[in-house]
Amino acid sequence: MTIKNIITVLTIFLSGFCYAGTSTKVDFNFDWKFSKPAGFVPQDTLFLSPDIKWEDVCLPHDWSISEGYTKTQTAGSNGFLSGGVGIYMKNFLTSDDMNGKKVFIHFEGVYNNSKVWINGHMLGFRPNGYVGFEYELTQYLKPKGSMNTITVCVDRRAYADSRWYVGAGIYRNVSLILRNELYIPSDGIFVTTPQVGNRSMVNVVCEVKNAGTGVKGVTVKHEVVYDGKTIASVSDDFVALKGDFNEFTASVELENCHLWSLETPSMYELHTTLIASDGYVMDKKTTKFGIRDIKFDADEGFLLNGKSVKIKGVNIHHDLGCMGVAAYDDALLRRLLKLRSIGCNAIRTAHNPHSESLLEMCDSLGLLVMNEFIDEWKVAKKKWITERAKEDAPDSISIGYTRYFDTHAEHDLKSFIRRDRNHPCVILWSIGNEIEWTYPYYWASSKDNKGFKGLIHTGDPETDNKSILKEFNRLSGGKDDLAETAAVLAGWVKDVDTTRPVSSGVVVPSVSRLSGYTDVLDVVGYNYKDKYYEIDHKLYPYQPIIGSENVGQLFEWTAVADKKYIAGIFVWTGFDYLGENGPWPARGGDCSFFDFVGNKTARGHFFECLWKDTPKTHIVTIPEKESEFKMDTDGSFTYTPRPGWIRRWEWYDTRDKWKYRRDEDILVQVYTNAPEVELFLNGKSLGTKKRSDFMEHNILMWKVAYKEGTLLAVGKDGDRILSKDTLSTSGKPCRLALNCDRKTATDNGYDLIHVEVSIEDKEGNTVVDIPSDVRIILDDKLELAGLDNGSPSIEDLNINVINNSVRTYNGKCLFVLRTIRGKKGTSFVKVVGDGGIQGRCKILISHPISH
Repeated sequence: MTIKNIITVLTIFLSGFCYAGTSTKVDFNFDWKFSKPAGFVPQDTLFLSPDIKWEDVCLPHDWSISEGYTKTQTAGSNGFLSGGVGIYMKNFLTSDDMNGKKVFIHFEGVYNNSKVWINGHMLGFRPNGYVGFEYELTQYLKPKGSMNTITVCVDRRAYADSRWYVGAGIYRNVSLILRNELYIPSDGIFVTTPQVGNRSMVNVVCEVKNAGTGVKGVTVKHEVVYDGKTIASVSDDFVALKGDFNEFTASVELENCHLWSLETPSMYELHTTLIASDGYVMDKKTTKFGIRDIKFDADEGFLLNGKSVKIKGVNIHHDLGCMGVAAYDDALLRRLLKLRSIGCNAIRTAHNPHSESLLEMCDSLGLLVMNEFIDEWKVAKKKWITERAKEDAPDSISIGYTRYFDTHAEHDLKSFIRRDRNHPCVILWSIGNEIEWTYPYYWASSKDNKGFKGLIHTGDPETDNKSILKEFNRLSGGKDDLAETAAVLAGWVKDVDTTRPVSSGVVVPSVSRLSGYTDVLDVVGYNYKDKYYEIDHKLYPYQPIIGSENVGQLFEWTAVADKKYIAGIFVWTGFDYLGENGPWPARGGDCSFFDFVGNKTARGHFFECLWKDTPKTHIVTIPEKESEFKMDTDGSFTYTPRPGWIRRWEWYDTRDKWKYRRDEDILVQVYTNAPEVELFLNGKSLGTKKRSDFMEHNILMWKVAYKEGTLLAVGKDGDRILSKDTLSTSGKPCRLALNCDRKTATDNGYDLIHVEVSIEDKEGNTVVDIPSDVRIILDDKLELAGLDNGSPSIEDLNINVINNSVRTYNGKCLFVLRTIRGKKGTSFVKVVGDGGIQGRCKILISHPISH
């Protein structure tokens, strides 16, 4: 360093600006206090009574799931879980590390209507519960060594403001960010790959904020890193800074690139460094990205790196069952791995931004994402207190973000796009979901104008466009706020990112195609409109279509499997989710591939046979008198579905057991991807059946007079055995079998251990028909973070919070354990059920190794 540069550095130091190091992100999740004071009403200036009782909490935190299910001041749409007003408070010291730094606090997600104070100064109000935000604290911090107080008020008095469970509180991570006064802001790097192949082009846009440092020029250096090695670099040397905001662009060409794909989701890193003219490093930032090419084509469907890919997707809400919406990475990763295991290759974030961790995991796992912004625009959808779709919730508890849409939507949508735009997994931006519901003239213009039920259960496609448009113009008065708003939202997306198409979940395509709504979409998402695919492809051959929301039934998949021009589907839903139900005690929809605790449902097994080539055979059973299927005299089967509009989402009634009354007529149903299956009972063949003879439902069926013993289904291709499955009669409960998803963990206070418990007889068969209240006993190294049994009924849970017990459902339950910060060693876990049956396991907890 020259003498001149040394003098410059000394001058900066003496003037109070100490550039010791670059931006630092500090975990701010621990040592919070929480209270729900009765009758508290948030004010612009927060005054807290000294008699408020506080409890110690760590983040992420969802107070609603912690309080448990209740009928009082709750709603079926929100899963019968409470709202109210909650206050969070944390004290922290002004440390040496903050000297000369700009200090920010970053919230990844607070649901909702949050107000934040620092030392009594209100920093701001955020109504959106899904989009992250940050505030600068610098000017309000007390002198070094003094204690500061952060206070957050969360207003969830509108506890039915969503059609599903949304949680309550600071449910995602919080960080302090310490920056020099010349820095790259959060989400200030945008990486695109306009040219993809053996030689790929990487373009970078880098934003730089200059908060009056006196620094006049800067070098912006970018290094591309793969597998820990720098493979390319480019720099913009000593560029003059103009004002407090600057934007720099750079390009670099890469050879022999590793493309991001479903099979090999290769990730690169961009290391960006800001260097002042005196050579001092002002900031560093690492941005992960992938090199891939995506295209939606009206005839070819979806192409990834030039290859056709059929999207086999699921919709998921952001709750994690018994964890509520508290965004713990281990719980989320467990779910994504289970979904991928059945052949799922895509996620739709229904119907709001999920955690950034989800995007990071999808990047690394090779899962595509339809990234969705919102479920309501300017007009709120109707919610309910008692029964699903009854729409009996008053506006005072059911209207939420729509109140703030005009003032906050642009900022929130753009913040959402900026946060997620570097993730290669994101292939679509969705600006909304079934918005037509909130504009009655849309469905009223349709011939199928029976309201909600008619809207979903569409019969034959409507093609009388002339009369539909005439009726639409009459009812709307010639002005359509929906289409106008859609155009504005699509424009805001394009302001931030033009590399991905804009979509939306459309539910009245016969009208939306004519109103101008779909004109602003690059890809039209069809919700429950499989019958429209073929005719709309002919009517609108220029526009790609995807099944954005579909029931998990065979007909929805076959509607796209053989149509190249349909990009794929997103099934409703991947995991059972809290809310959108009722009456009490129903807390979930029971319409998923996996239940609340992660048990694969019959539907999940069925779709695994459709979506994966790996040989699979699976047996389920049901007494014929309880089934929608009946055997005819000629040995064939007829199907008579249950009545009711919800039947479209429900699966056939089945059970995972072989234990009935002697000689009772049982329908044995087999899901398989083998050409044929031979069924055996106690070693005796009951015949071989071909899947081609059961293509209407793709379920092979036998009617069997029950006898105790073992069913064996053998999937075959001629004489070649491909797969097997068995069901055996269970005996008396003998033990509790424990399956832990990990045997080692770290004492970081975040690691979760999912302990799956099942009742077994002496032969190891799961005992599904004798429930047991199972209690877990822990030492001081682990704490209980959640417990559940997967049942859609609240009353089936029989949770006892005093002794940490839950009742089994279908012979199973789940305990989620969390490590305690600073507590390491071997932890012994014991579970005890009715009659003294037990199970044990041990977890080795160590201190994380720092790198």
